Amino acid sequence: MDDFDDLLETPEETQEEQETSSGLGEPLVNPESTLDVNPDTEETEETTPTTESEEETEETEVSDDPIIAFLQSKGVKDPSKIPFINEKGETEDVDFNTLTAEEKLEILNELSDPGLSDDEINTINYLRQNRMSLNEIINYFSNKAVEDYLNENPDKRHQKTYSIDEYTDDDLYLVDLHNRFPDFSDEELLAELNSAKENSETFSKKVEAIRTSYKKMEDEYNQEQQNREAQQAEDLRNNLLDVSRNFNEIQLDYTDDQSDSLVVEEADKQKIISYLLDTDSEGKSAFVRDLENPAALFELGWLRTQGADALANMSQYWKGQLAEARSINKKLQAKLDKYEKNHSSVVVPSEDNKKEPADY
Repeated sequence: MDDFDDLLETPEETQEEQETSSGLGEPLVNPESTLDVNPDTEETEETTPTTESEEETEETEVSDDPIIAFLQSKGVKDPSKIPFINEKGETEDVDFNTLTAEEKLEILNELSDPGLSDDEINTINYLRQNRMSLNEIINYFSNKAVEDYLNENPDKRHQKTYSIDEYTDDDLYLVDLHNRFPDFSDEELLAELNSAKENSETFSKKVEAIRTSYKKMEDEYNQEQQNREAQQAEDLRNNLLDVSRNFNEIQLDYTDDQSDSLVVEEADKQKIISYLLDTDSEGKSAFVRDLENPAALFELGWLRTQGADALANMSQYWKGQLAEARSINKKLQAKLDKYEKNHSSVVVPSEDNKKEPADY
């Protein structure tokens, strides 16, 4: 459990550590001032304060350069003035475009780094691959820890309970009598019970033997039920595998026998079988979870009842568009052929056959 808890803890880096690792500091912000100094006259002039709408416009402007736009999206408002720590340890503003390729790449990597360790990334990928939430994985490992503890300490495990344990000795004796002698009346059954209870020690032994016999019957029934369910699951998997061998294509238009089809790859078949049969820590497949989700269940119902018609309508639409395009191309080709035919007999006179112009 400690190892798993370590995976879930996100190490927090201080701002100072992030600045040291990246070589970048906080953007240097000058206090707002309403006075500008003219360097020529050294006179102070009052400037017009920037309105809120103008500030919003400046913040929302996005550069056409994708790299500059990326920097702006990460909080770098002015890429031409990036606080940079030089070799002397001093902070100076530099233009991003003046940096070397290595320095640019280092800055981009630092800005795009989510700050997750390899263990944290592996944990997130594990949750996605198994389609489990954080609470589900915590419950799974909690239950596993409890099960491991009980396996190491069997004396701490609760004894198995049976439905027959809810019966008192008298009730159990009467039930057993009724099962063995179904024609006995209630009075006869009670008389047999009272007669057996006259010797309490013998009666207790009889009841204990009856209780043990019924527990054995219940164990056998539960085992048969588990075997039956396991066999049903195996039969279902085998049937799906048999169906998948012949499920190689989906016809785009089921109303047209000559319609094209979509090829179903082997990888797609495996995804479908996994969706239907692979279970999570709670013993539920993704298909079962969708059946328990009203929105997903309704979507499955739509695909089952309307999906084929939607696919056929799309196929018919594009076939119509293709036929229309071919018709237009055919007409254009006929006009082109006619034009070439009419102009194929034109003869260009050679230089020798050209007549000299008359000299007037």
